[in-house]
Amino acid sequence: MDCRSEYEKRLQARQQAYASLRRKDDQAVSLRTALLCAALLATWVVFGGWGVPWQFLLFPIGIFIGTVFYHGSIKRKLLVATRAIEHYQRCLKRLDGKWVGIGPDGEEFIDPLHPYSGDLDIFGHGSLFQLLNSPVTPAGEKTLASWLAPEANKALPSKETILDRQKAVHNLRDQLDLRERLAIIGPTKQSQQDAMQLQKWLANPGELTATWVSAVGLLLGVMGVLALGHFFVTIAMGTVSTSKSLSLLILVVLLQMGFLYHLRATLLAIKQYSEHAVLELQRIVRVVSALETVRGDDPAIKRLRHELVEDGTPTSQKIHQLERTVSQFDNMCRNAMIAPLALISMVGLHFACKIDHWRSMHGSHVARWFDAAGELEALLAFAQLHFENSEYCFPQIEEGAPQFTAHGLSHPLLPSAAAVANDVALGEGCRLLLISGSNMSGKSTLMRSVGINTALAWSGAPVFARELKLSRLQVAAAMRVQDSLQTGTSHFFAELKRIQLIVELAEDKLNEAQKVLFLLDEILHGTNSHDRLVGARAVIHSLLKSGSVGLVTTHDLSLSEIVNEQELPAKNVHFRDESVDGKMTFDYKMRTGVVPKSNALTLMRLLGLDV
Repeated sequence: MDCRSEYEKRLQARQQAYASLRRKDDQAVSLRTALLCAALLATWVVFGGWGVPWQFLLFPIGIFIGTVFYHGSIKRKLLVATRAIEHYQRCLKRLDGKWVGIGPDGEEFIDPLHPYSGDLDIFGHGSLFQLLNSPVTPAGEKTLASWLAPEANKALPSKETILDRQKAVHNLRDQLDLRERLAIIGPTKQSQQDAMQLQKWLANPGELTATWVSAVGLLLGVMGVLALGHFFVTIAMGTVSTSKSLSLLILVVLLQMGFLYHLRATLLAIKQYSEHAVLELQRIVRVVSALETVRGDDPAIKRLRHELVEDGTPTSQKIHQLERTVSQFDNMCRNAMIAPLALISMVGLHFACKIDHWRSMHGSHVARWFDAAGELEALLAFAQLHFENSEYCFPQIEEGAPQFTAHGLSHPLLPSAAAVANDVALGEGCRLLLISGSNMSGKSTLMRSVGINTALAWSGAPVFARELKLSRLQVAAAMRVQDSLQTGTSHFFAELKRIQLIVELAEDKLNEAQKVLFLLDEILHGTNSHDRLVGARAVIHSLLKSGSVGLVTTHDLSLSEIVNEQELPAKNVHFRDESVDGKMTFDYKMRTGVVPKSNALTLMRLLGLDV
């Protein structure tokens, strides 16, 4: 299946559906206007002394109300069609390399202390997260972020887990209808902190679950309705003193308010969360419903379905019951006309008790349900990547000695037309590639290609290579180090702190099963040549001694002599430029050996500097 032609076909179909709905919407607007005029005319005829019975009004008013409901359904279908169109337009923009800046970028997941996420553009503008991001719930975004950039001290997933994810991604690859079904929900506006607070609230029911609360509420509600009815009857009939009837109603309302004041903490919490919970619960309902009906019997999907099993009732139906009750409670609180009646009848308390009862019955399962929905969304994000880049492969996870062997490795954030593939081999014979080369020739891009594809591999996603074999390697990078005026940290000291983190990870004896894949860009370039050479040699020896593998770039060609040291499993490679008709060109191809020339002076002259 060609992804571009499929996207274009679906986009055209959704645009045609939108055009048809737009015509129906215009017709509905015209019909509503005509019916409103007819209702006004009928009102004038009935009450204008023409002798027409009032029942004559029922016909135009009934048709008008029916038209309002019909128009509402057209509006909802228009919204669905609009979001479907936007979904496929985003898909085509990704294929054209014009996706940067579209959709959430995961900025809230940025951690300056993470071993590689800041160096490899995992989060932020134009990041891997933004390229992949299709989740519509905070749980989906959190799962995707945690897979792409797990905590530094956390062990990598097992080989079985990665293989299960790969199977699920492969099986979900062609399920475009499922991805569209979730895309039309629309992006979430809830932060991770709000989502965590909502889950915590759902898991901890208040005091409204007690039977006596519902019983007293019911009794006070009946008393309120009877007192209100009695008050209106006295006004209409004039048989009893109105002031006595009003006093009785006020007494009942005071009793109700006193009872509600006793429960104020729980009721205020329900009111606070109901204002924000409705839309997010609607999202979760749709994602869980999709998980319940998704095709595929691979282990990962079966495990996620198992997380939703509790009794015979579908989990999506349970969450929908909560969403409907919360919506009704929220509407009563917001509607100034309904709120007084809800107070007197105690209907609001009835819905609040239903919400608390739901929390006591199912609250302990909410985190598991939300996590399962989040995992499905993360898998679908990888399936979308797989569908749009079918020429690339799933990595082979190898046991044993550290290795990273890639053929045709490229960078996923570069447009396919601009990305240049290279072969990279790290293992027993060569555990270090020391990369020299001219400026802008592709050294850092290759390092990022290695790092970001490793992150994809240990997420369960396809990688941008024709073939990739790797062992349990944890990425740790020092490529985008920044100084800080606020903390008084110089660039050199910041780099030292990052190198210290990498060395500590490499020497971690608690996790012997996985080794570090280190990426050091322009190592120790903030000091003099002598100290740099001595320090770089010590750092590299320490990392290799721990069993790590990695890449180091440098402009200082004296560092390339480290490779020639006795029994060091290392290799010199380089990138270079060519001068054609006075212009500098790059082919971004990695070659063996030390770079034969530099281009710094040439670049300075091209910028007009007198050197």
